[in-house]
Amino acid sequence: MTVHLMRQPPAIPARIGPAEFSVFNPKGVAVRCPSDLDPLMRKAGGLWEAGGRRWLVERRRIGPLIRTLRLVTDPLFRRAGLDLDEG
Repeated sequence: MTVHLMRQPPAIPARIGPAEFSVFNPKGVAVRCPSDLDPLMRKAGGLWEAGGRRWLVERRRIGPLIRTLRLVTDPLFRRAGLDLDEG
């Protein structure tokens, strides 16, 4: 008998750099961010919700987006002297 282990979805941070996250249903995450991050949202399969001025991303695709945002935004903020790991 084969046992399939389901991975837990990644924890959703409140913010990574200029991007703000919020869970809007069990299968989706809303992301508010500056327009210069739009290509990353599109690559993650995000849908633009004009009324809410936010991107809607499927929860199953949020892990790679979070990793990419950390790679892209953290070095820029650290160069400016801001440490995103501070509380």
